[in-house]
Amino acid sequence: MRKMYVKIKDFIGGRLRGLCDRLTPRQRAIAVIVMASLFALVNFYMIFRAVYDIGREDIRQDVIRITPLEVPDFVPADTLSDVKIREMEEFFNQFNR
Repeated sequence: MRKMYVKIKDFIGGRLRGLCDRLTPRQRAIAVIVMASLFALVNFYMIFRAVYDIGREDIRQDVIRITPLEVPDFVPADTLSDVKIREMEEFFNQFNR
């Protein structure tokens, strides 16, 4: 694996040297300036985009959607019969004695 890595590295290095040897010193300087400028532009874009997205994500998380609640139908207390009410009163009154 290490030998393959070294071979690939040497191959790429040789190709770049071959390309750069053909350039004049002025062309080399222009190439370096253009690549540095492109790198700086991409770098600044990524930094400012990340800072901009930090604030946007905080706002999105504050929005909470709540679904409507379904309230079940309860039986009202007045539907109990009088007999049941008397039985319940007697049951609870036995504790008061």
